[in-house]
Amino acid sequence: MRYGDRTYFRDPENVYPLPCDLPEIHRQSLRTLMLLRVLGGPFCNPHLANRPPKRILEIACGSGLWSGLCHEYFTRRGHPDVAFAGIDVISIAPDLRKQGMNWQFKRHDLRRPRLPFPDDYFDFVFIKDAGMCPSSPAQSASGLSEPLRVLKSGGILEVWDSDWSFRSLLPNPAPARKTTSKEQEIADATATYTFSSATPFTRAQNKFVVDYNSWVEKSFDRLKLTVLPCATIGLSFNSEVDLLENVDSRRVAIPLGDLRWERDGQGKDSKNRPRKALTPEQISIRRTALLTTIQMIEGLEPLLMESSGKGRDEWDRWWAAMTADLLQKGGLASGECLEVSAWWGQKK
Repeated sequence: MRYGDRTYFRDPENVYPLPCDLPEIHRQSLRTLMLLRVLGGPFCNPHLANRPPKRILEIACGSGLWSGLCHEYFTRRGHPDVAFAGIDVISIAPDLRKQGMNWQFKRHDLRRPRLPFPDDYFDFVFIKDAGMCPSSPAQSASGLSEPLRVLKSGGILEVWDSDWSFRSLLPNPAPARKTTSKEQEIADATATYTFSSATPFTRAQNKFVVDYNSWVEKSFDRLKLTVLPCATIGLSFNSEVDLLENVDSRRVAIPLGDLRWERDGQGKDSKNRPRKALTPEQISIRRTALLTTIQMIEGLEPLLMESSGKGRDEWDRWWAAMTADLLQKGGLASGECLEVSAWWGQKK
């Protein structure tokens, strides 16, 4: 279905709200590359690097970028023969076999009751940014049952996602408890913040982000989707205590701008030293987080326009003012962050 120059699912029973076109593929690719830098690699589970899996399934694989990057990761470590499978409702992934991968793609609607694979088949099942799919672990209490069915005993399940509404991080948050030295080194190098449920946040301060938050919450409530998939994913993992062990997680806040309290010398790093000026890489990470967020808002335009009650002219004025404020006027200096989370566990 066309809306302006964007393409969306035509299926009236599929409530997936983002476009399925080339600009959205590019947005997701940028987000994936940023997440791999912020999280330190293609997965967070600490044991996979030393015990490479033989078969990997990527659910909702999109362009297959993550699978390709994961293949490169294992190939550099002397394991080029790991077999990858990807499934998605639309077929946009290239034939990765031409890049030397052991790769299989299956077109599959996740609303179907069963994944098209036998029981106990994969050593590693990975799900990323599927939080808007109604049957994903971010939206459904039973969202982990099929991924766990096709996972072997001893295999790893890992899920990455980000929240769709935004909060502001208060100055000088302490690193999350249980953060490893490597994780903190990555956070310091990327100018991001590890956080937990105890980390002090407040409501977003930017007026345009406040507008967006209210509209996306209204829209998603109507679609029976949560705007906080990371919290739901955590509950899904913790509810599978009979099947999962060694469950753990990482949560990272990526500031969307140059924070006032960092700039004014109030910001401290994890060793309580004054934060230095952002490096070009750190600036690039934040700009990528902001750009992919603005692109996401653009992709959600049909829903947000309806929830806002704005007509086309009024919406266009809001959009122009919002992009100018966020991109040019430093409107995100109060701590607004993109919150991303990774959860993983081992099947008993």
